[in-house]
Amino acid sequence: MSQILQLDTLVTMLACLTTTHNDLGEQMLPMDNMTAGTCPLSALSTITTRIQALSKDIASARDQIGNLQEQLVDLRRAGAPISPREPFSIGTRIGVFPSVGKIEGADDGNSVESRTEHNCHKQQHGVVLIRLRANTDSFFVVCDQKTHGGGWIVVAHRVDGSEDFNRKWADYKIGFGPLTNEFFIGLERLYQICTNEVCELLVEMENRNQDRRYALYDRFGIGSESEQYRLNVLGKYQGDATDALREHVGKKFSTQDKDNDESDDNCAAAQSAAFWYGSVCTLSNPFGMYQRLLERDVDGFKGILWKGFFSGPKGSMKLMRFLVRPRTSAR
Repeated sequence: MSQILQLDTLVTMLACLTTTHNDLGEQMLPMDNMTAGTCPLSALSTITTRIQALSKDIASARDQIGNLQEQLVDLRRAGAPISPREPFSIGTRIGVFPSVGKIEGADDGNSVESRTEHNCHKQQHGVVLIRLRANTDSFFVVCDQKTHGGGWIVVAHRVDGSEDFNRKWADYKIGFGPLTNEFFIGLERLYQICTNEVCELLVEMENRNQDRRYALYDRFGIGSESEQYRLNVLGKYQGDATDALREHVGKKFSTQDKDNDESDDNCAAAQSAAFWYGSVCTLSNPFGMYQRLLERDVDGFKGILWKGFFSGPKGSMKLMRFLVRPRTSAR
């Protein structure tokens, strides 16, 4: 109601100034000789103040709408309404994924926001809320407490081909897919998580022969969007896969519509995927095309590949996961 009154006042003042402008054009009267029917000089100052106030209100409303839209996306990706339910679990092997479970603090009288943890270290196993810092928005993540000591935030999950990973930059920036199945957390969220705390990276994979491998890096970090989410930090490797990610250090992230690689070709378009490609497109391709059981082999290095373990050019791995956690969460 107050804004409506302000708008009415503004319209009245503008009409007043229009009349004054016409009077001045016809009579060229000095401003201090205006008659009672014309607008006072104070009207200009008042109108300016009103406009500034309304502009701030509009900007604030837009920010609130944006925040609500982001929360709605998170809720949809979580796969179900926020309501008290029985806890769930993720299977100990990769490829078994959770449904949405009970959110800590959601059913008591305390503020959920005030109790939200900033990582998965002390969280339950499954879909939970985290908030990286005070006065920032919380968001849903999948916590894995059963793999390599727990405390992991699942960044990417490939399991059945239900989600298309051949997407554009905007999708990779904000993330896509339901947290209850195949998804990517989003480059911006990944950047925020691993800027807030020094991260470790775990990559898990499984081929069609049920052979499972992992690659663990004791440090991991990417740049901001202005740096094209460049793979800036990759620490010491251990595992039984290969140190395949090493060849991608220093590379910018590329998608089909944002060619940031060092090749003459558009690697993302050529590989039907997105990744930190360099001068050679046919190295690792974790976000490549998924090949379902009994389907024809994916060809041309377009499948889910990890150089040195499952290198292509034909076929695609059955399972692939990327997970990060703060180094302080290691147990």
